[in-house]
Amino acid sequence: MTQLRAPRTYAEAITRVAGVIGWDEICRLTGRALRSARYWSQTNCTTVPSIVQAQTLDAAYIAAGGQGSPFLDAFEFQLGIQVQRQEACTRELLSEIAVASKEAGDAIAAAIRITQSNPSPLDVHRALAEVEQSAGAFDALMRRLACFLPSDVSGAGKDGGSQ
Repeated sequence: MTQLRAPRTYAEAITRVAGVIGWDEICRLTGRALRSARYWSQTNCTTVPSIVQAQTLDAAYIAAGGQGSPFLDAFEFQLGIQVQRQEACTRELLSEIAVASKEAGDAIAAAIRITQSNPSPLDVHRALAEVEQSAGAFDALMRRLACFLPSDVSGAGKDGGSQ
């Protein structure tokens, strides 16, 4: 059964290379057994060729008449996705910071009005509502900031927030 591979992934790159230079040549160039090399083409594979191996495979693919650079294309595409996610998360963080700043300013202004002479119960309720809105905005900001913490024990960070 043919396995579906997403374009511009490492599994698809090794499959493209194998289609041009063959699995035996991949094994020779990478020093890997056929089983290991073929595993790289599986969509559930958790390993990929090293950078040097990927460069070698791309060069052999090009030398054999292949079009493009499968591993370079996959790397560039995957990096682009990570950068876009990080930029989107940063934009969301900036938005959360702006909202929290505005709400905090409104809450402080409402609280200061209470210190002036003869505040009405309505003034106090308005101040309480503003402080509550401010607290909600800061809670949202805390959740967004937490998305930037590392997500695993290797020390590698997420590429930003989780939308």
